[in-house]
Amino acid sequence: MNTFELSNLLSDLAKCVQAFHKRFGTDTLASRQELLTRIPIQDEEVRELEEAINNETPERIASEATDVLFVAIGTIMKLDPSNAANAIQEIIDKNDAKTWDTHHINKAGKIVRR
Repeated sequence: MNTFELSNLLSDLAKCVQAFHKRFGTDTLASRQELLTRIPIQDEEVRELEEAINNETPERIASEATDVLFVAIGTIMKLDPSNAANAIQEIIDKNDAKTWDTHHINKAGKIVRR
């Protein structure tokens, strides 16, 4: 598996989320209240990822990380498409602009501004 193939699979995952929402009739824009109901779902997936990282195989870690991504993509798809697209592009641009001249890796392992 190379990074190009992985990128294609990530696109397929987004299509899967869209089909999942349509299949269950949840493919509509969400109110703030509905978005708030997604937080416990995302939290549960992150907790399961943490458990996998601490106690399980690399395959389980990958599976749980993908579940985190699935729910996050679902949340993005519940937003106004224009707002979501603008936010995605903003994050891409922001992260593409980061270099070793502007950022460093802190003691916690996070890339932060110098």
